[in-house]
Amino acid sequence: MPKRPRDASSPRYKARMGYEGEYYLVQKFVRRGEPGYYAVRTPGSGAGKMAKPDVIAVDGGELLAIEVKSSSKPYITLNEEQVARLLEFCRMFVVKCPHCGGEIHPKPMIAARFLGREWRFVELPLDWSGPITLKRGRSASPSSP
Repeated sequence: MPKRPRDASSPRYKARMGYEGEYYLVQKFVRRGEPGYYAVRTPGSGAGKMAKPDVIAVDGGELLAIEVKSSSKPYITLNEEQVARLLEFCRMFVVKCPHCGGEIHPKPMIAARFLGREWRFVELPLDWSGPITLKRGRSASPSSP
């Protein structure tokens, strides 16, 4: 973790914390070294108008679209636009099975990193609308603010 700056709300420090959370999560997948477990970062996911998550991963053969958030607070909130962009990506990113022709869509996931404490992983329902708040140490279901 980078040295805490005088101003923890500085954009540069926040960007660094976000990058480190994404990088650490990708490494958790890559270090398994097994087929069916891998991940890549999609830099600039919050920029521009194109919907894309922070990380695209395969977990035991399942395709995941992961939005990663880091915070030193006991909660993490994604606004309505962030949630909508993740769900839009999952609707648009379609892989066709070469054997059966079936469609595979990534599961929308939120990875919440509570600095120095824990990670929380929550699958977001495809019909979710509005913002979402995850609290440290609580049950795995998302809640509205």
